Amino acid sequence: MTAYVVDTTGGKVRGAEIDEGVLAWRGIPYAAPPVGPSRLRLPRRAEPWSGVRDATVYGAPAPQPPMPVPAGAAGPTDAPVLPEPSEDCLYVNVTAPADAGGLPVLLWIHGGGYQVGTGSDIAGDGRTFARRHGVVVVTFNYRLGALGFLAVDGEEHTGAFGLHDQIAALRWVRENIAGFGGDPDRITLYGLSAGAKSVANLLASPLTRGMIHRAASSSGGADHIADRDQDAAITRRFLRTLGAGTRHLRKVSAEEILAAQTMLGEGTRAGWLWRPSLDGLALTVRPLDAIEAGAAAGIPLLVQTCVNECALYQLLDPDAAEQADRVLEEYFGTAARDRILAAYIAARPELAQDPIQLRVDLMTDERYGIPSTRLADAQSAHAPVWRSRYDVPLTGLPPAVAPSGALPAMHGTDGDAVWLGGQGVNQRLHEAWAAFVTTGVPTAEGLPSWPAYGVARRTTMVLDAAGAHTLDDPRGAQRAVWDGRLWQSGTWWTLDDIAGHG
Repeated sequence: MTAYVVDTTGGKVRGAEIDEGVLAWRGIPYAAPPVGPSRLRLPRRAEPWSGVRDATVYGAPAPQPPMPVPAGAAGPTDAPVLPEPSEDCLYVNVTAPADAGGLPVLLWIHGGGYQVGTGSDIAGDGRTFARRHGVVVVTFNYRLGALGFLAVDGEEHTGAFGLHDQIAALRWVRENIAGFGGDPDRITLYGLSAGAKSVANLLASPLTRGMIHRAASSSGGADHIADRDQDAAITRRFLRTLGAGTRHLRKVSAEEILAAQTMLGEGTRAGWLWRPSLDGLALTVRPLDAIEAGAAAGIPLLVQTCVNECALYQLLDPDAAEQADRVLEEYFGTAARDRILAAYIAARPELAQDPIQLRVDLMTDERYGIPSTRLADAQSAHAPVWRSRYDVPLTGLPPAVAPSGALPAMHGTDGDAVWLGGQGVNQRLHEAWAAFVTTGVPTAEGLPSWPAYGVARRTTMVLDAAGAHTLDDPRGAQRAVWDGRLWQSGTWWTLDDIAGHG
C-alpha cells in the first residue's frame, strides 16, 4: 500500500490509494474530542500531534441507537467497516484524485434525523465523484441525539452542538483542503434529510459567511429547528429519564446518556425529536428568515425532493398516516384541517378513495415538500436556484418489503443515484449533480433544458422511470393550500407516543 502524506493544521496524515488513481485519508480529527468537561459544549480545535498520523481507518461514529430498516430488508453489503460508536467522534474523511490540484470540493452532510448516521452513509468513500469527475469529496461525523442537540438551562449557546460541529468541519475544509488537491473557494455543501436541513441552517448561519460556494439539498427544507417550548419539554423528559440533574450531565457515562435518549424515543417515531435550537451564535434567527433576507446571497442552490417522501415512514410505522389529522388540527385548528383535506381531494380526486395515501401526501408536503419549496423560493431572490423531483420507483425488492416488487420513490431513495449513478435517468441525475459541483449549473447529456427556478413559474425537473421532463409548479394546487400558513414543526407523533414506542 503506497503512502501519501499531507500536512494539515493538526499535523501530518498518511493516506492510501483505494482505487486506481484515487486516494483517501480517513479518521482525521477536525476538532478535539467532545468528552469530559467538553461534553455539551462548543467544539474546540483538535490538539496537534507530532510525527505522521495513520489516516487509513475511519473514525468512530457518534453514539446512536440501531438504524431502523423495514422488515425483511437486508442491509448494505458494501458498507465500510467502522469502529464502535464513541463520544470521541469528530473525524473527517477525504477522497481525491491522485495528483489533484485546485479541484472542486463536495462536502457531504449525512442524514439520520439528527439521531443516527455516519459520514460514509450513502456517500461511501466518494470515489465515483473523484474518479469520474475530478472532485475532492469530504465526509465527516458530528454529534447526534442528546449529545449533539440537548438544550441545557444556564448554558451558553446550548442546543446546537452538532450544528457547531458541522461548522467546525467546514472550517477545517477551508483551512486544509488545498493540501489534498481541493480548492477552498469552490466548496459545495450537499446533504440529505437531516443533512439537507443542515445545509439550510449553514446557509443561514452568520458563522459560515464566505465559506460556502454552492449548496444542494435532498429531502430537506428550512426551519426544522426547535423552539424554546420544544427544547424545554424534551430536556425535562430527558433529565427525568436519565435520573440526573443538569449538573451531572458531564459526569454520567455516554452509555447512560444514550440509554436515556433511547428510552425517550428511538426509530422512526423519534426521527424529528432532536434538532438544532436558535442558540444565538450558529443560528440567531429562523433559517428561512435569514435566507429570505439574503444570508446566502450569491450561492447557487439545487433543491430536490422525492415524489412520495413519507411512504417510507408509513412503511416503517403503519400508523404514521393516522397522525395527520391531529397534527393539522394542532397547527391550524379543526376547520382549517378539514379545508386542507378537502383541498387535497379536489386537487387529486383519486385521493378520496385512498385515505391513507391522502394523509401520506399531507405528511410528505408538511415535512419536506413545502419546506423545500419555501427554501427554493427564498434563495431564488438572491442566487440561481434549480428545483427537481425524483419519481423513479424502487424495483426488484423482496416480497417481504414490496409484494409487487416495487415501491414509489420515497425519502432518501435518490441518494444512491446522486452518488453512484446507474442506468438511464439515474445516471443523468448523477451527471447533473457532478456538473453542479464542478460548474455551478446542473446539466447532463440526455436531460432536457433545465431553466432556473423562480417563484413566478416554479419550474421543476421531474425525473421518472421514463426519463426526465420539466413542469411548472407540479402539484401546484396542493402547494397553494399551504400558502400563508406558518407552523412550528413538531415531532409528528406525540412525545408520549414516541416514548411509549421506544
